[in-house]
Amino acid sequence: MSEIPQRLTELESLLMNIVWELGEVTVRDVHKRIKPIRDLAYTTVLTMMGVMERKGLVTHQKRGRANVYRARLSKQAFGAMSAKQIVDSYFQGRVRNLVLHFADHGDLGHDDIAALERVIEEAKARQVSHADDSERD
Repeated sequence: MSEIPQRLTELESLLMNIVWELGEVTVRDVHKRIKPIRDLAYTTVLTMMGVMERKGLVTHQKRGRANVYRARLSKQAFGAMSAKQIVDSYFQGRVRNLVLHFADHGDLGHDDIAALERVIEEAKARQVSHADDSERD
């Protein structure tokens, strides 16, 4: 098994969203869910599940005659890992550079700015709380 990739192909993303949504899936489950979105053959889904397993995205257990697949990482953990890799690769490892990029290019709406302000205030409060805790030690 290889290291988990930070990015997914379009098809891997569609399939992984089904796996994340359902938790445990068979190829038949995935095929049934994806058919209305993309007209893929059952064998294509079977092949892709094998590819995703070799890439370390999913793992399987045999249950009767079926393989039951589950994600190796939650959607949130995968997203966090991918975001960190993007920040490290393209923004010199600094989240500030990423946020400044979006701010400079007009990609932050009013709601985004309000949410960032809340996150910053919460982070400040946590820092004060940690400082208070370390002074007591």
